[in-house]
Amino acid sequence: MKNLIKIISERAARYNLQVVFTTHRESIIELSDLINIRHIFGTSEKTLCFDETKPDAINRLTGTQPRLIEIFVEDDLAMAITKKVAGQLRISKHVSVQRFGAAINCFTVLSGLRLRGENCDNSIFVLDGDVYRTQEEQKIRIEAVLTGNDERSKLLRESSLAKIKCLNLPENTEPEKYIHSIITGLEETDDNEHNEIIEVAKQIAAVDDSHKFVDDIIRRLDWNRDVGLSKIIDLISSTQEWANYVSSVNDWLISKRELVQETTSQEVSCIASQRMEGRS
Repeated sequence: MKNLIKIISERAARYNLQVVFTTHRESIIELSDLINIRHIFGTSEKTLCFDETKPDAINRLTGTQPRLIEIFVEDDLAMAITKKVAGQLRISKHVSVQRFGAAINCFTVLSGLRLRGENCDNSIFVLDGDVYRTQEEQKIRIEAVLTGNDERSKLLRESSLAKIKCLNLPENTEPEKYIHSIITGLEETDDNEHNEIIEVAKQIAAVDDSHKFVDDIIRRLDWNRDVGLSKIIDLISSTQEWANYVSSVNDWLISKRELVQETTSQEVSCIASQRMEGRS
């Protein structure tokens, strides 16, 4: 089929013709530099035409969901936070979140990817914000793993540093302690489930490990950990502190929305069959 399309394109250009055809073959996407692809999607009310073949279009064609945006975080708490931010922007299905473990691993993993030749244009590495808070501290760690005095090494270090984001914690405060302090500062709400979280959090006054500020809430409410983290993050995401806390991740994700969200070029009258249009 690819060879046929190339021949049609050459003939159309030679004779100044416009050729329109339909196909359900996802391999047509590989010829986007040669033909003008429009993806037609029908709803119960109307048929929409999308300018570009974004992840949602690929999902409809192939049944797989590409995740073009990649976020690396320290642990499952940060994972729940970043997925919540993505969900609030309606792009969660396009975001893959992976863990690198202890904060110091951030620099090793990032450097390894860059040295392997990956540009990481659509990736960020998110630190909790309790250590390596400043760019100077991050720069020292990057220089320790990305060595070299040549121009390429300098550019690599500079571009890698831009891939590191921090959650905005108060100084000398662990993330779990900060989240606990937000919850205990809340008054009762109209949501009884949220009220129970607030009540339990206020009963936790002192712990021997800062992680227990969150872990003990989950344990006392007898929740599965993933479910518990999700419910706790749902609660704090409704507070005034949330926007400032996640601002660096939120701003970066906003800058990437255009990469994954489909935009309609026009509304097409409902037709008997959906089609893909190729124009040479």
